[in-house]
Order: sequence, then C-alpha cells, then structure tokens
Amino acid sequence: MTTGVLRAGIVALAAGAAALLISLAPASAQESDDATIQLNQITVTTPLRRESALARSTSSVTVIGEQEIEKSAAADLPSLLKTYAGVSVRTNGGFGADSSVSLRGTSPRQTLVLINGVRASSATLGTTAISAIPLASIERIEIAKGGHSAQYGADAIGGIINIITRQGGACDNGNAACGTLTAGVMHPWGGYVSGNVGGRTADGVDYSLGGSLFGTRGYDFTTRSDELDEDGFRQGSLNFALSKEFDWGRLYADGLYARGRNQYDQRPPAPNESDTDNFAGKIGARVDHSESWSSTLELTSSVDKSINFRGDVQGDIFDTLRYGIFASTQKTFETEKARHVVTGGVEAYRESVDGSSVFGLPYDVTDRDLAAVFGQYSFEYEVLTVDTGLRYDHNDQFGGATTYNIGASYEFVPGLVARSSFATGFRAPTFNELYYPFMGNPNLLPEESRSYEVGLNWQPTEATSLDLALYRTLIRNQINWGEVRPEVWLPSNIERAMITGFEATLGHRFNDSLSGRASIDIRDPKNRTSGFDIPYQYRFKAAAELEFQATEELALGAAVVYTGSRFTNDFNTVKLPAYTTVDLRASYAFDERSELKLAVENVFDEQYSTSNGFRSPGRTFNLSFSRSF
Repeated sequence: MTTGVLRAGIVALAAGAAALLISLAPASAQESDDATIQLNQITVTTPLRRESALARSTSSVTVIGEQEIEKSAAADLPSLLKTYAGVSVRTNGGFGADSSVSLRGTSPRQTLVLINGVRASSATLGTTAISAIPLASIERIEIAKGGHSAQYGADAIGGIINIITRQGGACDNGNAACGTLTAGVMHPWGGYVSGNVGGRTADGVDYSLGGSLFGTRGYDFTTRSDELDEDGFRQGSLNFALSKEFDWGRLYADGLYARGRNQYDQRPPAPNESDTDNFAGKIGARVDHSESWSSTLELTSSVDKSINFRGDVQGDIFDTLRYGIFASTQKTFETEKARHVVTGGVEAYRESVDGSSVFGLPYDVTDRDLAAVFGQYSFEYEVLTVDTGLRYDHNDQFGGATTYNIGASYEFVPGLVARSSFATGFRAPTFNELYYPFMGNPNLLPEESRSYEVGLNWQPTEATSLDLALYRTLIRNQINWGEVRPEVWLPSNIERAMITGFEATLGHRFNDSLSGRASIDIRDPKNRTSGFDIPYQYRFKAAAELEFQATEELALGAAVVYTGSRFTNDFNTVKLPAYTTVDLRASYAFDERSELKLAVENVFDEQYSTSNGFRSPGRTFNLSFSRSF
C-alpha cells in the first residue's frame, strides 16, 4: 500500500470520526434521563483578570489542561498550539527555531502572550519566543480570543494566550511532596530530561520547582542551498512557584527562566547562531479586607535577550527588560437575586532595550514608560451575565488610548449558553518600528481595533460539549513595512484590515474507553486597503483527535490536522500550499507511577512550510519514560 493511500485512509478515518462525533452528540443528549444536567465547573482567570466560571464566559475561551498536554504527541509548545481552532503558529524551522503564535487571523504582534499573567514579549520585535517555553514547565494554558485591551492594555487585539506554569499544592496521592522525572530520546536525533517536585509543607506553603534540558542535532532548516548544515538546538530551563494562605490573604511568587542556543541558516558572513535568555516572573500579595472585598498588589519583571553571532564574530543584540507594578481591588455584593462584582486598579511598567542593530548602531530611544487605570463591572442575575470594562493607557511615546468592552451570556436551558461581546483594542508600535536605525518611523500611531463576537456553548451531558463562535475584527492604522527603495524598508500606518471567521469545536466521550474532539476554523483575513489576503493567514483549518484506552495499561491516540494554503506577501503572489499532518501516540503504564510513551509526529513525512523559505520537521519519533513519586 502506498504512502498516499495510507494518508488518504487516515484522513478519511479522521473525517469519519468527526462526523461520528457530530452525529452522536445530540443522541447522547436525547438518551440522558437526568432531569438536571450537572457539569463540573471550571474557573479561568485570564479573560477578566480574576476568577470566573468558564461556562458563563462572555467571550471565547479555550483551556488546555495538564492531562491534555501530557497525552499530546507534541514535543514543544508550537506543536501543541497548532491543533486548536483559531490558533496560527509560524516557525522558521524545527525545534528551537524562531516561532510565533497569533489568534483569529491577526498578526503575532497583535496577540498578547503571558506567562503567569506577565508580559513575555520582545519590545523590539513585538512577538514572544514560544519555543523558549518548555512543555515540562506548563500546568495549563488559557486562550481568551477576541479583543481584551480593556483588561490588559496594548497588543491584545486578537486575544490572549496565558501560559500558567506548575504552581504546586496538595498532592493527589496524599503525600507531603510529589513529582515526576521524565527522560526521552528523539529522531531526528535529540534528547531531553525534565523533573519537577511540588507539594504543601506542614505549615501550609505550596511550592513547585522544576527544570528541564532539551537538545537536538537538528536538520537543515532552509530551502536555500547556500548553507547546507544541521541546525541544532540546546535549551535549559527552570521554573518555580511559592504561595501561602494566611488569615488576612495570600503571598505568592512564581517565575520561569530559559536559556538556549539555536543554530540557523544565513549567508556568510551573517550570524548563524543565537544565544537566548528569557525570563518572566512576579511576586504578589492578596489582602482580604472581608469575605467580599480583596485587594492585590504585584511586582512583575520579564527579560527577552538574543545575541547573534558566527564563530567568534558577534552580530546584532536585542535585549528587552520590562518591570512593572499592578494593583487592583475587587468588591462583590448582592442585591436581591443579583450578584455584582466591581474591580478597579492601576498598572504601570517600563520597557527598555539594549544592544545594537545589524548596522552596529544603538536605538535612538531605549526606554518608555506606560501607565494605565482601569475599571470593570460584572452583573449576574439568575441565567444572565454581563461583563463590562473601561481602561485608559498612557504611553510616553505616542500619548493615550482608551479601550472598553461589553459582553453578555444567557443560559436558555441548563447547559445551553449563548454569548455576545464587543471590544475595542490597540497595539503600541515596537521599538523596531519606531527607532530601528535607518528604518524606524517615530511618527507611527498605535493600531486600533474593534471586535464583535456571537457564540453558543452547548453541554447536553457531561460527555458532550459543542462550542460555536462567529466573529469579526476591524483594524485601522495597521502598520506595514513597505520597500521605499531597493533594500530599504520603512513602516507606516497605511492599512486597514477586516477579519471575519467562524469556529466550531466538538468534544464527546463515547464511553469509558473512547473519546474524541473535532474542530473547524474558517476565516476571511482581508487587507481592506489593498484587497488582498493578510500574509501567513490561512482561510481554513480542520482537526480531529481520538483517544482510546485499549486496556488498563495501554492508551492510544491519533490526531489529524489539515491547514489550508496561505499567501506569504502583501500582494498575494507567493503561496504556501495546504498540508495535512497525522500524529500517533501510545503510552503504557507499568504501574501507577511508571509510564512509557511513544509519539510519532507527522507520520507520513509531509513536506510543508509555515514560513516561506523554511522547512518544517518531517517525521519525528519521540520515546520517553516517566516515573512519578
């Protein structure tokens, strides 16, 4: 049987599984004899910057839990995120290569990535190095789609990806301390080892400490023939978290640090290696004035540093340091059947850059201060929830920006919730866009956006969930880099964009052994100024996944993702073709503490690119052993 026939068979199987999920979901609801549907309540912190119920959210939120991460065939964060509806991932090669993520057809600079609620992006590029965030450190990921500048300020036009590291706490096995050690080998040849320990001390301190080492020999990333070599990657990371509850409130701190060396291809004598350092952390306190009133104070810091070189010759340096303060107070009160939550606060941080450009020249301006004041009000009355927010940001480079949002959700019957929302947003120009030597434009204005969404979440039983969302995002003053003369590019506010899309995700547990998930993502990412598609944004993506517990010890899984074609330039003359990847995985539990896992990504060795001129990995094998204690 040929590889093409096998691939077609697997794709057909996945499509059939998705259709079966759709056909069985209503049946499960009809067969249920429960008078009232009881669903486990999941709380999230990202959309409103406070704890709220996921089921009653007024915007689209996806939660990727610890078990999902552990079961996935993905070996790194970019591979994990690319399977979810509304999420676009672009990589310049394989493991450790420069990677970026965006939501709902916006650019990576218009998507805010947080680590434990702390901004982790580069102030020069405006993107976040998601390859520097190891999966071994992550406890869960919250993806809040749509405009959220009223809560978080600049850059949250497409949405927010909040990566939450392991926080510790009471162990499920009842021990005072618990943890996991994992070691694995990969092909193309590489390996990794990770470990974490966490728990709760006798005096009530929750703690977590983890670390990982990851390295690959790599492969030739680019499609060019001027530098044929294997582009390897090495990374070490450390994550920590401490917290303690008191009678008066809570003290807490957490952080993630990663250091790596990446190899890439450039024509000599340009640099072809990079040393990177990334850190995001905070220390905070919550004071409970009463059962219904609390205040929070946090000090935050993040670092994004890259030094490029070839041999002993150093190239450009990009170094971002960000530190700030966040303070808020929250009051909850009730009137008859209604519940009210009022939140107010301030936020301020300084961004500074150090180093030099490829020309060896420093930036004309190397720091800027940002300050904001915000307020939120939420109203809950029986089956109705309303969320509102208003925020004013002041940036000492371009002045002020006011953003706001309003959203509502309504539960028609138990388990069936409709939602709608409207939000404005903005993105601050980066230091590269403003001050890059010979190419920056200090007169740039911030990008501005308006986002609309209507959605429906249906959970007819504990075994079935269906989420639908229709959205539109309008962006003006979009910054575009245009070639003003040969080899000279300048940014300007000349573009308007409109992105319209539809997302649907269906999950179903057939029985105790078999479960699945299917999603589709349809969008029209249009540059309204030129009439062309926005570069690197697909129009269609579909994914399906099945998990089967074959025996008490053996678990199997399969996932297929189809990603449509994408244009790579402003005038849509160059296109990356569509591609389909299939991943398989199997895990065998020797006992309650020991597990062997085999994962194969891109089983049929599909040759594809997510960034023009760069190859994505082919077939990848990953064999690991984990021991819990």
